[in-house]
Amino acid sequence: MSEQNSINAKLEESIKEIFIGDTLKNVLEFVRHLGTLGMEHKGSLNDGKFVYKGKNVCYVYFGNSSNNPGYPEPWTIWMPDKFGAENECITFDEQMKEIAWKNAHECDENCPHINKGCSKQRVLFGREFDNLCQTPIGFTDPNTEEIECMKKLMEMLKHNIDK
Repeated sequence: MSEQNSINAKLEESIKEIFIGDTLKNVLEFVRHLGTLGMEHKGSLNDGKFVYKGKNVCYVYFGNSSNNPGYPEPWTIWMPDKFGAENECITFDEQMKEIAWKNAHECDENCPHINKGCSKQRVLFGREFDNLCQTPIGFTDPNTEEIECMKKLMEMLKHNIDK
């Protein structure tokens, strides 16, 4: 078994220990999709990131309630500041834009990145926001539509990296 397959197997095992029901199904669907795109998990099994060709494509937290109160549970995906324009090869309709806008990740005084690029004005798919984090899109416990949006965003990012 390759090292990456071993990491993915450990990640899936960890996910299966933390989640049940629809949440488990959703987490596995998203993680497996990232794998089909060639994205690799790095970092701890519950608090890490996915990387594609050496570039961070998303940060992940798979809750285990061992963090401080208020930490996003049960699972959260934060996407780096690589979005904002449509991609000619990936269809991203108005409904997907609305979902992305709804999950715009605004900064507050508790953000650990407040002095590292947060609270910026950014444009996400043609809409201007005044106070977004350095990870401007964040999904906590995403539903089925949000997972589809996350998958499209990852496909866009992969395409942009490949270009």
